[in-house]
Amino acid sequence: MTPTEAVAALLRAHPGALFVASLGTATSALRSASGDGPHLYMGGSMGSALAVAMGVAEKRPDRRVVAVLGDGESVMGAGSLWSLAGLRPANLLAAVLVDGHYTITGGQPLGVPAAFADVARTLGLAAEVAASEADAERLARELLGPGLLEIRYDERIWPGPSPFVDSALVRARFEAAAAP
Repeated sequence: MTPTEAVAALLRAHPGALFVASLGTATSALRSASGDGPHLYMGGSMGSALAVAMGVAEKRPDRRVVAVLGDGESVMGAGSLWSLAGLRPANLLAAVLVDGHYTITGGQPLGVPAAFADVARTLGLAAEVAASEADAERLARELLGPGLLEIRYDERIWPGPSPFVDSALVRARFEAAAAP
């Protein structure tokens, strides 16, 4: 499974959800899988995507919110898992794309174990691990929020750099998609 296939599974599982993506692979995969849908891309702010997704989930409790995170992003923003466990937004799913590398900066090893689901469970969150596209889609549907889905992929095919992201356009499109 590639990152783009993993994100395509999330999109199929939650077609009406509001998606927030961390920088790098998560944003590139979401843009590739969705045709650059009206999602919120967090370019240049490593470690903040889950915190932003919690704000979106609080503002729109009637909508499913999916945070698409890389494993490097999740290490940088690990404190957000504690906030997720404390705030417990029932409409939020954190999906962590796991390959064990900082892909966008040259493929350096992460240097930590792939234990995101284990950490989430320890914090009292629902958590699962998917190793195939079919599992990712099924578990994303079944996992109750707040939850964390660790998606392990073995085909380290980076979707490539995202074209220039016009921040004002991204914001306007996301606000329109998130409007009641």
